[in-house]
Amino acid sequence: MFLSLKLAIRFLFSHKLGSFSSFASWLAIGGLSIGVTALMLTASIIEGFQDVISEKLSSFEGHARISHILGKPINISNEPINSLLKDSNNLPDEFIRGVCMVRSGAFAEGVLIEGINFLPRSISMNQNKQIEPNEIVLGNGLALSLNVKEGDTLFIQSFPQGNLYLNTPRIKALRISKIFSSGLQEFDKTLAYTRLEDARWLLSLNSNEVSGLIVNNEFLSQYQKRIKYPFHLETWKERHSLLFEWIDLQRWPAYLMFGLIALVGLVNLIASIAMIIIEKSSQIGILLSQGITKVDLVRIFVLQGVFIGFIGGLLGGLMSTIIIFIQLRYRLFEIPADIYFMDNVPFSFNIFIFLIILGLVLLFSILASWVPVKNLSKFNIVAALRYE
Repeated sequence: MFLSLKLAIRFLFSHKLGSFSSFASWLAIGGLSIGVTALMLTASIIEGFQDVISEKLSSFEGHARISHILGKPINISNEPINSLLKDSNNLPDEFIRGVCMVRSGAFAEGVLIEGINFLPRSISMNQNKQIEPNEIVLGNGLALSLNVKEGDTLFIQSFPQGNLYLNTPRIKALRISKIFSSGLQEFDKTLAYTRLEDARWLLSLNSNEVSGLIVNNEFLSQYQKRIKYPFHLETWKERHSLLFEWIDLQRWPAYLMFGLIALVGLVNLIASIAMIIIEKSSQIGILLSQGITKVDLVRIFVLQGVFIGFIGGLLGGLMSTIIIFIQLRYRLFEIPADIYFMDNVPFSFNIFIFLIILGLVLLFSILASWVPVKNLSKFNIVAALRYE
């Protein structure tokens, strides 16, 4: 085995001046490294895109929400919600959500008001950050439409509920305390946060009524089975299931297209080993005449394919890691946030995916090595040594 390994390295990296087989070997390594780099970057971008979207959505929506199946307000003092809250160690956050009209001067827009106790962590780094009374937090898209800035005052008008003649709309002046940018148009252009009591007053709800409850994963694991009709539990991933189906739909075609680049490297591998066999035919003949078996000869060239695949995979992984590090550190590759939900290309390095790609490259390198060596059993020693 040691002799086969030594001969494989010697044949692969020949020091002979003008050796085309050695040049072809380096071309194969370069082709594989480019293919692995493309695959790694593609996988990292897809994973990074999914991670960024997941983090943003889970931050704004919470892990899951309990609401009435018909969209009616929930009275938290009534059963079974009251007993659920008493038994839980992790109290859910209440929220009130409704559609209102927001006005500033001559500008008016429809807005989705959400009354909460604490701001989402994507807006405030402090997880216990509360909204002060008579204040509002809105997205930058909505702020641009209304031509307002932090510190300005807005007028929020609710829509009358039930009989239009008996119920008049409520209007409240709120000061803009913060303008956030999530990169998600769905939130930046339509969503505004207020204090829970302000939203309750605007939407004409009773003191014990809320639109629903925001719960975490620990609460879900313990009490999910106790949530019965007419209440409905929906996770953030279920609410945005179409978006994640679209991501999964794009995943495999992207892998396939960039995998073709790695396939070119495997073709170069086949060509390089075939070239080595042709160029070293006299040396192969000498080895066979000195008693080396054809099985050992096949092992030599298969080891060459393993070397090419391993070195190409490592170089590709190194190049992709450097590119990922540079992008995460300096954010060189920018993209329009209004289209892609973020302002720069996201990367997420996954060592598990890298090991899978490297393992597949090694496997296909071994399989590709069999193509040029399968005819070694018919190798003619006399023809190879005729002019030696």
